[in-house]
Amino acid sequence: MFTNRLKNLLIASVFTVSTIQMSQAQVVEDLQPTQEFQTNTAIPKFQVEQPLGLKADANAVQLAQSTAINQSYQSTAWFQSVDLTLKRDFNGNGFFSRLYIRFDANTEYTRQPAYAVYSLINQNGYETIFYTSSIFNLFDVSSQDWFAIETNLDRLPRGLYKLRIQLKDAQTGFNLAEISGYDTASLDRMALEDVYSDDTVTYYEESGGSVGVFSLLGLSFLYMSRRRKLVAQNSTLLH
Repeated sequence: MFTNRLKNLLIASVFTVSTIQMSQAQVVEDLQPTQEFQTNTAIPKFQVEQPLGLKADANAVQLAQSTAINQSYQSTAWFQSVDLTLKRDFNGNGFFSRLYIRFDANTEYTRQPAYAVYSLINQNGYETIFYTSSIFNLFDVSSQDWFAIETNLDRLPRGLYKLRIQLKDAQTGFNLAEISGYDTASLDRMALEDVYSDDTVTYYEESGGSVGVFSLLGLSFLYMSRRRKLVAQNSTLLH
């Protein structure tokens, strides 16, 4: 009996470890070459340790929160708006290889240092972190502290993806706000592919019942020969 109990415990332990490994494997990191765009909100590293600003005006905060977009989580900070643009579809297949993402986030404080983590979730639920931003400041409910990135997607299988953005506290790393394709349709079912797959493609068609390239050349040659012969005959008749 003791042997069976020990065996069951070992099986349960192995199952637990496997489950943990599977859940951890669902989030991987694959950083992409990315350019940041922002207003003058970047801050020196030594300022990160400074305390938060004072509490912002309560009425202004309440008004801003009432018009914020739908998001899965928010605390002292939240996403006020997110603009997403899919770019570069050189091969015309409906899948894009460049992303431009701009958001405006607000805070209940007059100043709050933060950074953003961007990830893509594929159709099987696997999540890949593709960029972690530098640290920037949020200023109460200002619309002038927006933050944007533009990135070419590398090593990305063609498919439909959800975008997730997490806003993190610069001092603690705690989640301040989170939004994804689970919350808003504009961040869902994004048709994306690898930048190296997005090349201009030339298509050639040929079959037993169609006119191929060499057949077209042959017909052109035959047409020109007949035209020269007809011109020669007309010239003879005129003379």
